[in-house]
Amino acid sequence: MGNACYYSVEKLLSSSLLSKNLKVRIYKTVILPVLLYGCETWTLTLREEHRLRVFENKVLRKIFGAKRDEVTGEWRKLHNTELHALYSSPDIIRNLKSRRLRWAGHVARMGESRNAYRVLVGRPEGKRPLGRPRRRWEDNIKMDLREVGELDGKQLGGIFKFRQPMLLLRDPQLIESVIVTHFDCFHDNDFEVDVETYPLIGRNLLYLKGQMWDESKPKLRPAFETDNLKLMFPVILGVCQHFISHLTQEKYQVTLPVVLYGCETWTLTLREEHRLRVFENKVLRKIFGAKRDEVTGEWRKLHNTELHALYSSPDVIRNIKSRRLRWARHVARMGESRNAYRVLVGRPEGKRPLGRPRCRWEENIKMDLREMGHDDRKWINLAQDRDQWWAYVWVAMNLRDP
Repeated sequence: MGNACYYSVEKLLSSSLLSKNLKVRIYKTVILPVLLYGCETWTLTLREEHRLRVFENKVLRKIFGAKRDEVTGEWRKLHNTELHALYSSPDIIRNLKSRRLRWAGHVARMGESRNAYRVLVGRPEGKRPLGRPRRRWEDNIKMDLREVGELDGKQLGGIFKFRQPMLLLRDPQLIESVIVTHFDCFHDNDFEVDVETYPLIGRNLLYLKGQMWDESKPKLRPAFETDNLKLMFPVILGVCQHFISHLTQEKYQVTLPVVLYGCETWTLTLREEHRLRVFENKVLRKIFGAKRDEVTGEWRKLHNTELHALYSSPDVIRNIKSRRLRWARHVARMGESRNAYRVLVGRPEGKRPLGRPRCRWEENIKMDLREMGHDDRKWINLAQDRDQWWAYVWVAMNLRDP
């Protein structure tokens, strides 16, 4: 798959019309996602890692081209060290190991009942075949941890941020000394933002450096005192709640109009209503996230009752019934000469086919009225009264299931 993707864009990578930065972006956004698809679950040997590095070097040589030798004057391929100096991002194996460790964190928190945990970490029953055992996914994780260096019991350790060496502090007293006692020596951040281009972001506390930080520090220090933080907490909490409410409303603004397009004319069965509720619960679980179980301490999905308590608006079925009743009033006042009336309410001529008749749109209207305790036999006459019918529309939207 990686070679097929590479050869499909090979002409773009060798074109002189595109800049090298754009070619590197094509490699990262087109070739690399295809090549590393599902790499979080791979169990790689040294030979397979070497083949991946060879493939990446082939792509990079196509991007950066050849180089004229300073001694002989002839054109030659770039050496691996020269490629790594030009390509500032982590190589493909570093990228793969980072994704694998990220996925290992999710697997470790799943618990033994999940299939992914049993496949990747569990011990299969029975005897293994003769010979050297194959490398397991868990063995790769342990090798990755040994490679970066296990820091248990150490105050600090060395890591790489891309290709830049850095120190990782682990001792709480050492961290407190850096960020509190000797903060004047460690106040510069690693982020580069042009203040003139982005004045709002550039003056943020996380991006200040040098003289700008020295000038802003006396102004910002009182805001982080304990008493002031206690006063700010209700404001911060209100902003977070407003943000959650905004995310919930995005469902109505983007997803719900697409899902419910034309729902006024739908004839729904109980099975179809169940599928719509399942879809809505899936969206709400994505919005509200998981919850930590108070007994086991594990993260779990929110139950339906918990979702309904967090989502204060009417569910998708109540929304459909309200819209359907609203449209029913328009249909009732159209008269028998209109096509919409004949299609939705009219009686077709001839005999119906054998078997149980399908649920009609008018029967859905009658079922909605029966839910609210009203006689459904004269719904067309009832729809002529605008105020009374709008009361039914409101009740259909806000009626709660027992």
